[in-house]
Amino acid sequence: MQWSPSVICIVWIQIFLMFLPTTKCQMLYDSNKENWDLQNQMMKMKDEMIRLRQENQSCRGNIVAFHATLSKTLNSIPINTVIKFGNVLTNEGGGYNPTTGKFTAPEDGVYSFSWTYCTDKGSTTYIAGIVDGTTRAYISNANQASEWQNTSGHLVIKLKKGNQFWVQTITKTSKLIHESYTFLSGYKLCGC
Repeated sequence: MQWSPSVICIVWIQIFLMFLPTTKCQMLYDSNKENWDLQNQMMKMKDEMIRLRQENQSCRGNIVAFHATLSKTLNSIPINTVIKFGNVLTNEGGGYNPTTGKFTAPEDGVYSFSWTYCTDKGSTTYIAGIVDGTTRAYISNANQASEWQNTSGHLVIKLKKGNQFWVQTITKTSKLIHESYTFLSGYKLCGC
């Protein structure tokens, strides 16, 4: 039996139409599956962004920073004298106490402290950065030749809440520390 070209064409059309709905359904299913997968990925990304934002906010903590200068020139300062910076310009977090000259960490973290003192000709001055009674950094100038000189120290250290930091004279009595150019500052570094 021989089929005419018109019959062959009709058979092919019927075969095509028979598979067409399946092909359309498959295409719709595939399209919906892709959309579903994209929605799932977007939800996961949104959840991750929320988690990272919360983690970042918890890492920041409160602002802790202070800066204070001497309120008067100091003369003949004995060994182991805590330098009290009475002119407080900034004290975010309330950690610095000008009455004691000590900073008390209000929360755990890594802190940065800087101090500078100004001395006059002929001075020999030793100043240490102290944490809870232990010397952690020290600086000095000996037999100063210039009329006026600034000497600076810096310390970065991890503290627990309640630890204290201060600067004090060490080794020998200091002749003079000038008020106008002498300061202590510190702040908590951001991060976890």
